[in-house]
Amino acid sequence: MGVASEFYHGFLEEIRLQFYRANWVELQPFQVVAIKEGVYVNLLPISHHFTPQQLISLQTLHAQKGILLVHLWEDIWKQRKMQVLSRLNSFCGLNQTLHARKAKLTTIDAAQAKDFLMQHHLQGFAKVKHHLGLMMGDEIKAIASFSSPRPMKSKGEHYQSAELVRLATQSGFTIAGGLGKLVNGFLQEVKVNDLMTYADRDWSVGKGYDKLGFQLTAATAPVEFFVDKHSLSRYYPHRLPKKILTNFEAQKVLNLDEFLAQNGFAKAFNTGNLKYHLYHHV
Repeated sequence: MGVASEFYHGFLEEIRLQFYRANWVELQPFQVVAIKEGVYVNLLPISHHFTPQQLISLQTLHAQKGILLVHLWEDIWKQRKMQVLSRLNSFCGLNQTLHARKAKLTTIDAAQAKDFLMQHHLQGFAKVKHHLGLMMGDEIKAIASFSSPRPMKSKGEHYQSAELVRLATQSGFTIAGGLGKLVNGFLQEVKVNDLMTYADRDWSVGKGYDKLGFQLTAATAPVEFFVDKHSLSRYYPHRLPKKILTNFEAQKVLNLDEFLAQNGFAKAFNTGNLKYHLYHHV
């Protein structure tokens, strides 16, 4: 069994423990698993031959049928399995539902936010100024992380915009009204003209933002990155390890893609983001 086959069958075995009816719906050229009616997962090995447009077209085709198609990369599955399963549980309605009206909105310090996000968010912690949480008793159930306001001179002399950078709930739970309570809490505390955020198209079609009144303003292009096959760490081209870049610059034969391929790196990408704005009168 090859590395890719181990990924495919390992995922299916694990997911059947959660979703006993999960099964293959497509095997060539994509490896697509239906984990529930209306929720499919496309498994993407680190070594692949796909283009971003192929994956976007596949998403679009399934969306037209009312199906949410998630693109799951091998490195994310192997490094963030618990977070992946939690997200899929949420999509399939298997989480316990709590109500935001019963939660206390509070400021969370960076250390608490880092610990929570590393446990419960697919991308982990982001270093930003504002972290708000929903508490039930003495336990954090959800966290939203926001940037500091930034001037947007193109929109007016005093126009300020901030970004919702991270949103996570405790694994196993869905907080009804949680996003709205966290966003409203931030907007009461920090005066901005708009709040911007991104929905990762590999995982989302942005429905939660639509319901809250955010407006879809753009779809960003796919972004390429490189994956170290040994550590499974992701690197953007401008943030590759210094030793790798030094060795690349010292040779004049191979281009960057060829050099990295010979040094244990695989090229991957995401399908871009959906960009949303919530406009707020201050």
